[in-house]
Amino acid sequence: MTNQTLRTRLIAAGAAVIVILFISLSEYLTKDANNKATFVGSNATLFALLFAAYLTYVFQQRGKFVDELRGWWNEMVEAKSLFFVYCDKKNPTEEDYLKGFYALSTSMDTLRLIYCNVRRSGQNPKGYYPFEQVRDIIDVARSIAASESPTAQDRTNAKEAINLVFQSLRHAIQAEANASVPDNPTAFDSPHREKYVKEIQSGIGLDLSVIRKANQAKTYFSRREKTT
Repeated sequence: MTNQTLRTRLIAAGAAVIVILFISLSEYLTKDANNKATFVGSNATLFALLFAAYLTYVFQQRGKFVDELRGWWNEMVEAKSLFFVYCDKKNPTEEDYLKGFYALSTSMDTLRLIYCNVRRSGQNPKGYYPFEQVRDIIDVARSIAASESPTAQDRTNAKEAINLVFQSLRHAIQAEANASVPDNPTAFDSPHREKYVKEIQSGIGLDLSVIRKANQAKTYFSRREKTT
């Protein structure tokens, strides 16, 4: 159950409550002074139980949907990491490529169990894949198949491109899963981070700021990432 479906059902439930209360009030006002009992009032417990049961069902469906989406996301992250083994190896084999590519391809297909295609119409009954980023990742992965004899630079470029597309996909999935901002984040300038950064520098001799700058200089994806 997507966010939009959840909101629609909650609005419908709220509207139903308002209608029931309005009907009950109308019945109450038309009753004799000696008998103000109404159908809704007499069955208030039943209506409350039905409403609670419906809300429970709605939120259970939403929770199930989010769990399935998170499970798919975990599979997608693992597939991407497996494909990056092929990108990072000095002398990758065709088997390395096939393992990573088939993992990505499987993730693409399993998403269809969670989402249907979008923008279906009479002219386009098939519609479009719900998250084009996944297809873009597959296309980039195909471009460096072992059969194409890609160079190390080709594989590095493909990895950076996939990282950029994956970042866009992550934002989309976070919105679908209604991901929350942490209550107590450890930001770049957080005192908690400053504490362990100083301890690492004084106790071990590693300067994390120097390491981060060096890493950012290695790839385009790292360079475009903001420090804060």
